[in-house]
Amino acid sequence: MTGRTHLAVGAAAAMLAAGPAAGLTGLAVAAAGGAAGSVLPDLDVRDTAHPWRERLTRAGAAALLVGALVYDAVSGASLAREAMARGLGPLLLGAVGLVALACAARLSAHRSFSHSLLALAGFAAATYLVCPPLAPYLALGFATHLALDALTYRSLRLFWPLPHGFSARLCKTGGVVDACCLVAALAVIALSCWRALS
Repeated sequence: MTGRTHLAVGAAAAMLAAGPAAGLTGLAVAAAGGAAGSVLPDLDVRDTAHPWRERLTRAGAAALLVGALVYDAVSGASLAREAMARGLGPLLLGAVGLVALACAARLSAHRSFSHSLLALAGFAAATYLVCPPLAPYLALGFATHLALDALTYRSLRLFWPLPHGFSARLCKTGGVVDACCLVAALAVIALSCWRALS
């Protein structure tokens, strides 16, 4: 699937999981976590036909994350308080873990380590050490990426380091299913925001 579809579906799934009771702050945090998780598997993409699209997708996820953290800080800084309450040790360990996992993902072949359940668990655990409320949304966004990519013709190694890949071979990246997933995700995001505001 395309990066924009991954981003939108990850954010939408996380917002659905948070629910309207989370309020705008909770939805912003959920969307940011889901979006960040949804782009992490594609850190292994180096040579692409549309490099600016990849950069734009990553920049969009980063902007959502920074925006949610700023919004959280303005509305009471609950995330920062919770992260600091855990102490410096877990914070540093989680940060080192995130950097190490990002490096490993960047250096891996496409759809291998970074598209595995092991990478999902690693990123979720490291995020939990840094910011526990963000971890389930990041994991959900990561999982939506794996699920969407599993629908395409190119296999992914979900159970890395085992050599066998998986592909449902149902659709192609940039095709009709990709577009439908993007539209559905944008509708869910709009509906979630509308319900939180009303």
